[in-house]
Amino acid sequence: MKGKRYKKNSTIYLVWVLAALFTSTQLYLKTLDAGGDESWLKLFLVQFLVWSVWGMLSPMIFWFGKKYRIDKQSNHIGVLLHLSFAVVLVLFYLGVYSMIWNFLGIGSFSWESFKLYFKIFFLNLFHWHFFIYMAIIGIAHAMHYQNEMEERRNKASMLEKQLLISELNTLKAQLSPHFLFNTINNVVSTIEQGKNSIASGMLLRLGSFLRHSLEESKHSLIPLEKEIDYLEEYLEIEKFRNRDLEVVIDKEERLLSHLVPNFILQPLVENAIKHGITKAVDANRIEIGMKRLGDTIRLWVYNEGPRLDADSNYKDSGVGLRSVVSRLEFVYGDLANLELVSINDGVMAEIILPIEFP
Repeated sequence: MKGKRYKKNSTIYLVWVLAALFTSTQLYLKTLDAGGDESWLKLFLVQFLVWSVWGMLSPMIFWFGKKYRIDKQSNHIGVLLHLSFAVVLVLFYLGVYSMIWNFLGIGSFSWESFKLYFKIFFLNLFHWHFFIYMAIIGIAHAMHYQNEMEERRNKASMLEKQLLISELNTLKAQLSPHFLFNTINNVVSTIEQGKNSIASGMLLRLGSFLRHSLEESKHSLIPLEKEIDYLEEYLEIEKFRNRDLEVVIDKEERLLSHLVPNFILQPLVENAIKHGITKAVDANRIEIGMKRLGDTIRLWVYNEGPRLDADSNYKDSGVGLRSVVSRLEFVYGDLANLELVSINDGVMAEIILPIEFP
C-alpha cells in the first residue's frame, strides 16, 4: 500500500517538474527574443522551486477531494467547500511565491518588498492559479471515479465467478443423481434376472467410481487423463451388463494434462450406450478419442447403433446432454461447442474446446 502511494505521489510530482520545464523554456525563449542572456538552467531552477509548491500541495488537495467529494455533499456544500478552499490555498501559494521572489530579488526577506510582490502576483496570477486548483481537484475526482469503477468491475467479476461456480455445482449436483439412479436401476434389473454375481461386481465398481468422483467434485476443471480414467471405470460397470461391449480409447499423450470440465464426457458415453448400443442387436463398439486442431481440442464419443432422428433437437433432450451444453457455455462461453452427427453406422458426439480461454 505504501509503495502504491509513493508511486502515485511521485507521478504527481513529475507533472509539476514537466510544468517547470515548459514554463522555464518559454521564459528562456522570451528572454532571447528581448536580447537578454539569462541562462536556461537558472530559469528552470527558479520555476522548479515555484512549481514544487504545487507539487507539495497536490497530495493534500487529492485528500481533500476524496474526503469532500462534490457528488457526495448535499445542497451544493461540496462546491462551496472547494471554492473556499481554493481561495485559501491559492492565497497561501501566492504568499510562498512572493517569499521566493523576495529572496531571489534582494537576497533577504523584506516586508515591504513582500507586499509589493504579493500585490503584483495577486493581481496577475490569482485567477490562473485558482483554475490550477480546480484542474487538480477535477483530476482527483476523475481518479476517484476510476478507482470506484475498477472496484465495481472487480466485485462484479467476483460475483459473476461465484455465480458461475454455484451454477456449475448445481449442474453437477443434478447430473450425479441422474447417473447414480440409472446405475442402481441397472443393478436392480440385473438382480431380478438372477445375475447376483454380476450385480455384486457392478456395485463394487460403482463404489470405486463414486469415491473417485467425490474426491474430484470440488474441482470444476480436471486433467483430461483423469476424465478418461473415470470413463474407463464407468465402462467397466457397463461391461458387467454387456459382455460384448467393445471400447476403444484413442489417447494423445500431449493432451492428457489439458484441463477439461469435470464429468464432461461421461454423459456422452452414457447416452451412447442408452440410445445407441442397447437399441441395435449388432451394436457393440464405442470409440473415445481426442485430437488437437490448431487452437482447439476435439473430443469425441462414437457409438454404433441407430442414426439420429433428423427432426430431433438433441440439445434440449435429456438431463445429461443439457448439462454438457450448459457447462460448456458457463466455462467457455462461445468458444466451445457440442455437436451430434450421424456417421457411418452410428452416431458421433463431438466437443470442441479452446486450448486457452479467459
